[in-house]
Order: sequence, then C-alpha cells, then structure tokens
Amino acid sequence: MRPLSGVAAEGRAAHEPRSRGRVASTFAAVAVVGGAWIALLLNETALGWVQRAFAVVTSGVLGVLGCATVAQGTSVVSGQFGISVVTACTGLFATGLYLIAVLLFPASWRARLAGCVVGVCVLFAVNVVRLVSLYYVGVHWASVLDVVHQVVWQSLVIAIVVAMWLLWAGRASQRPGRGGSS
Repeated sequence: MRPLSGVAAEGRAAHEPRSRGRVASTFAAVAVVGGAWIALLLNETALGWVQRAFAVVTSGVLGVLGCATVAQGTSVVSGQFGISVVTACTGLFATGLYLIAVLLFPASWRARLAGCVVGVCVLFAVNVVRLVSLYYVGVHWASVLDVVHQVVWQSLVIAIVVAMWLLWAGRASQRPGRGGSS
C-alpha cells in the first residue's frame, strides 16, 4: 500500500464530512421510514384502515368490471364468493422492502422521493389487480385459488418489486448528481 500524496490526501479529507453526512441522512431516512412502517404494521387501527381501503377499492374495481360486490369491513363479498383482506394481503411488507431498498441506494434525495412515491402507487395498483384476480379465480376456478394466491401471486409480487427497484436504480444512477444530497 502506498501513502497518499498531499493533494490526494487533502481531496479525500475534504469529502469525508460530506460522505459522513450522506450516510447519516440515509440512515436517518431508513430509520424513520422503517420505524413508521413497523408502527403501521403494529397499529391495528391504522392497519384496519389500510385493509378496509383495499377492500373498498377492490370492490369498486370489481363493480366497474360488472361484478355485484360490496365491501363489508375488510372483506369483499358477493352472492358467489368473498375475499378477506388480511395484513399479508395489503402488500405492506413488499412495499416496505421496496422503500428501504430505494432509500439505501446512493441517489439524490429527489430521485429517492420520486422512486418512493411512484413505487407506492404502482405497488398499490398491483395489489388491487392481485385482489381482483383472486376474486375472479375464486369465482371461476376455486380449486386453484390457494396455488394462485400463495405461489403465483406471491412470486409475481416479489418479481415486480425487484424489477421496479432495478428499473428505478438504473434510471437513478444515470442522472446527474447521483449520490448527491439534492
């Protein structure tokens, strides 16, 4: 290992406080988002609101598609079939992982914020599509509902989260100011 020259050592020293600041702000953001996500998952009132919101939106989409469903609490029911939106059906775990991955990536804060907002919206929509499709599978192919629910959709959600993050990270790393605090 060779010692740094005077110019290289000075340049490195000038960047260390800025680098520490970025690490500290990233850690703080991850701690805040992670803490808020855990608090949401542990708060039955807030979680119930999220579950009811998914039930209402899913029932509304099914209504637009011609299904006579109604949201009753955290369930979507009709004369043919019903689904219940439990904690695992909200997509909050996958969304939380996506958010943490975005926040940990060395991109500008503007790119991180955009990635978080777009990601939450896309994952909400994906989850509604998932719930609508599970209703249809339950009505028309009840014998495969468990496989579609527990294998197909869980795998798809994981693949979608990874693909979204890779797409976002690729775009965020190409922007000027990558790694900055803008």
